[in-house]
Amino acid sequence: MQTQCRMINVSGVVQGVGFRPFVYHIATENGLCGYVKNTGNDVEIVTEGDKKNIDRFLHELHTKKPPLSFVDQVRTKFFPVSGFSVFSILDSELDDTTSSIIPPDNAICSDCLREMYDRKDRRYHYPFTSCTNCGPRYSLVSSLPFDRKNTSMVEFPLCQECGLEYKLPSDRRFHAQATCCPDCGPVLSLTNCNGDVIASGNDAIIRCAELIDDGSIVAVKGYGGFHLVCDATSDSAVLKLRNSLDRPAQPFAVMAKDVGTVCSFASIDADESSLLLSRQRPIVVLDKSDDLALSDHIAPDLHNIGVMLPYSGTHHLLFDNSDTDVYVMTSANLPGLPMVTDNEEALLNLERIADHYLLHNYVIRNRTDDTVIRFVNGRKAFIRRSRGFVPERIELPFSIEPAIGSGPELNTTVTLAKEKSAYISQYIGNTRHFETSQYHKQVVSNLEQLTKINPHRWGCDLHPEFNTTRFAQEQGGNKTVFVQHHYAHIVSLMVDNLLSADSRIIGIALDGAGYGEDGTIWGGEILEATYSGYERVAHLMEQPMPGGDTAAIYPSRMVLGMLHDVLEAKELRELPLYFKHGEPERDIVLQQLEKDVNLVRTSSFARVLDSAAALLGVSHYRSYQGEPAMKLESVAKKSVLDLDLPVVCKRGVLDTTSLLYGLYERLDTHAVCDLAYSVEDTLAIGVAELAISAAKKRNVDIVGLSGGVAYNEHITGRVCEVVKDAGLEFITHNRIPCGDGGVSLGQAVVAGYSEKFD
Repeated sequence: MQTQCRMINVSGVVQGVGFRPFVYHIATENGLCGYVKNTGNDVEIVTEGDKKNIDRFLHELHTKKPPLSFVDQVRTKFFPVSGFSVFSILDSELDDTTSSIIPPDNAICSDCLREMYDRKDRRYHYPFTSCTNCGPRYSLVSSLPFDRKNTSMVEFPLCQECGLEYKLPSDRRFHAQATCCPDCGPVLSLTNCNGDVIASGNDAIIRCAELIDDGSIVAVKGYGGFHLVCDATSDSAVLKLRNSLDRPAQPFAVMAKDVGTVCSFASIDADESSLLLSRQRPIVVLDKSDDLALSDHIAPDLHNIGVMLPYSGTHHLLFDNSDTDVYVMTSANLPGLPMVTDNEEALLNLERIADHYLLHNYVIRNRTDDTVIRFVNGRKAFIRRSRGFVPERIELPFSIEPAIGSGPELNTTVTLAKEKSAYISQYIGNTRHFETSQYHKQVVSNLEQLTKINPHRWGCDLHPEFNTTRFAQEQGGNKTVFVQHHYAHIVSLMVDNLLSADSRIIGIALDGAGYGEDGTIWGGEILEATYSGYERVAHLMEQPMPGGDTAAIYPSRMVLGMLHDVLEAKELRELPLYFKHGEPERDIVLQQLEKDVNLVRTSSFARVLDSAAALLGVSHYRSYQGEPAMKLESVAKKSVLDLDLPVVCKRGVLDTTSLLYGLYERLDTHAVCDLAYSVEDTLAIGVAELAISAAKKRNVDIVGLSGGVAYNEHITGRVCEVVKDAGLEFITHNRIPCGDGGVSLGQAVVAGYSEKFD
């Protein structure tokens, strides 16, 4: 027998997932001695024993690992034989040299659910039941290593029974940092608007469910923050919530009791069902069924609805005591501000919205909104990547220097990256608002502490007025790297598809707005891109935005701008458009266009969709981001008739005025749904043809699509079809949001890649 000793360092998601007891089991099963311990960010193992047994142990380290773990790298080296007599689990030690990270929050597992419903179990009806295989993680932690003392659970000393489970390697709660029971853990309480406690424990659940059934709006504290909850079948409750939040049309997400309930109001395929039931439990955007058994006010004028399943013990217990099987479950925040996480903050900020509050008494360390996913053209597309996925590692296709991407302005995330790893933060939101801007700084600080990445370069947007740009300049100084918005989109797409460092693609970036290098607002761009730079090779026609950003809120202004040069004044005045201040406002807009005053130029794809929505009478006001285009997509879903609108491309520019004029000419002769479908189809064909032309001229084999418009299934599918028919490879996103939530990754990679050549 040949005795050896090896030191093994494992990095990845290896803390808070039962990795040490797993190592203990396979080490003892293979007759090895030594120890395992957490060392700040990774797991350190020393194994001593027969060489064959050590080799088998190393193999099983990969093949038998715990379900929530992810092994990124295993480094081994020979170590002096020390004569260990047993294999032990040692206490954690701090080591800041490695780059593992904790797992995301996960849904309660089936084992914990069984205990929660077992009358004989001491955790019967206890909503905070969890183990090493489930429950909150990221939302609890303040620092590494991931030990109880570094989490919110430090305030809840373990009782004797929980302490025994915590210390027993054979128990699935061995070193489960969130483990607890009714005797030693957090407590639920139901309060009124004044904070007076009405009920506690399971009684709070029962009373809360009754209140929701009776039409009340309840603020429910969950893993990563508060939700506003009401009966999804009640028109009066949903409208009450809308009026209180001043959200006249923005779609609400719903939570259904189970998949069978989802099938009663939405169409669902196998992939969507699997995603709904996954341990991450995201919101999945599903098509509504013909007989929608919910309030029509949940997602008005849209063909789809965001749906999730229960992921906490609290959710399951609420449904068990409720007459309704579907709740509205929307993030509790005022427009543009971060999700509420603190009890006192909730009682103060939500007093005019919520009738009651279902609270718990542990501190949420990291705010995490729900993840939102939609399947587009057969692929998973992250609309918002947050709970359940953050802070998972994103693999990079090559190594970069330590860098950060500070994000854009809206739908912001931040990204820290180093070597071949990137970590995208949870959803942050609209950093125009002071509170969100402060939250942005907090997220950066927390993510730096958890990843141990000290950025050398600070990537940010070109726009000089963004708070995220100013923040990067303040922190990075002369190490700040300015990255054009749409180029960041395309780089994130290249990373998402693991394209090598020498790759070159034609990227189609389609969205609402991004600051262009020429001072105009871009948004319909064809770029030849590498990781070291880009060239703008084609784009949509630049159109005037009368009143600047006001034209993005009231798209009738865009219609006048786009048709001003092809219609007479009389025809422009007769267009069936809406203006907030009536006809005098229309006259002012026409004067602005005549005199070329107070106009901003944009090539935005989204503004063209908005204009089509306004001209067709589908949407005249944007009360939430993307509203006109989303409603246009829903109308277009009712048709597959292409009316052959003009596709005019000259010198790399798609003529959107000719397109909108073609739509105008057909207003009285065709159905609105056919016109909506045709305008989407024509725009998709136009940008695809621009990209194909550029690819062939420049000998590029890959064409990719990024930006918020890529969530439109019809447009993405059509672009894909045209590109593939031309014999080119087509790529889209899968791991990273194609909207602004992925921009910070592009910024970080550009910044970190550029430093390698300084």
